[in-house]
Amino acid sequence: MSKKAKMSFEIDEDQDVVKVRIEILSQDSMNRDASFVLSHRVHVKDSDPVHDGNVLYEHDFRTTDRTVTFTFPTSKFSGYCYNGSQIEIEYQGLLKIDDAIFYDTKVTEELAYKVLRKPLLRRDAETLIDPKDHFNLLTNLRAIPVQHQLATLGLLVVGLIVIAINTVIGVHDQLSPESQTFLYSHRDSDGDSSSPLGQSLIGSGVAGAAIWFAMRRHLRQYMKFHLHRLPRRIDRATSLPINRLVHGKSRVDLNNVTLRVVACNLEKGQYMRGSGSDRRTVSFSEPVQGVLLYQHKVRTVPANKPVENYFPGEVKFKRMFDGLYPPALVTSTHGLSIYWEVQLLLDKLVDQELVASTDPMRAKDFFDADG
Repeated sequence: MSKKAKMSFEIDEDQDVVKVRIEILSQDSMNRDASFVLSHRVHVKDSDPVHDGNVLYEHDFRTTDRTVTFTFPTSKFSGYCYNGSQIEIEYQGLLKIDDAIFYDTKVTEELAYKVLRKPLLRRDAETLIDPKDHFNLLTNLRAIPVQHQLATLGLLVVGLIVIAINTVIGVHDQLSPESQTFLYSHRDSDGDSSSPLGQSLIGSGVAGAAIWFAMRRHLRQYMKFHLHRLPRRIDRATSLPINRLVHGKSRVDLNNVTLRVVACNLEKGQYMRGSGSDRRTVSFSEPVQGVLLYQHKVRTVPANKPVENYFPGEVKFKRMFDGLYPPALVTSTHGLSIYWEVQLLLDKLVDQELVASTDPMRAKDFFDADG
């Protein structure tokens, strides 16, 4: 805390107004132009983070008195405080006093303002949202149309060739002097030592992931599966029968089928990786606080029959609103969002998933009734 000024906050009993009290401690800071800025900030918990935020309130004044007080409505707060696994969301008050030509005095203080009560974060959200896919490639190939079989096999062959050639180049360049390398250098753009084999393995991993995603689109063509139009508003009282949520038909019998509807919060942020000219910004969306809204398993869904007819019951959304934190996207890349999807899980075929829109949800419906 600066020795030139001190800042404190107080919220009235009705939580309608925030009072800001600023004490000027140094004579050098008197009769200067000053400003107070309240921001909603996202701090990323990483060794090389990219923080972000936005300004909620600004107040300009002059330090003619030793003590300056002013108020603003709590409606200026656009969200809440949150401390998760990879991000922290907080309010921050920033005081600037123009007391020199070349610098400002800055006083920062975190403003703890809790507006809701939610359960402790669950750490199993990732396995709920992204379950392991158990499938048999030959069984899956027989279940899809011929053109998709050929496309899948073509991608597989191309992928294996690309990865094999890339790995051979990486090994060659690793064992060769710099003047005889084919593709990968022993030095990065900053002149620091680098491993050609390591670079080739990273490239092979990226290529393999891209090819797998392309293959998976073809392997899912054993059936048609899509969402119905969602209601314009989904809140705690909303219940949707499965036949009003999804529709699907398969070309083959589906055995040991589980249909699930899951939801979670996503912690969103950015960090930096690399160095020199290779330095880049990496965005992440990490699932936390997963909730299971619906799950039912059936032994067999016959070919060419509506899948939804074999799953009774309905999705009750109250569990989503009770178990998740309200959306709090402070910026387009930083904050906390809502995510939910429908999953069709099978033993020998690639799983199906349908990402649902969060547009029908309202942030205020996630807050406790007395929050």
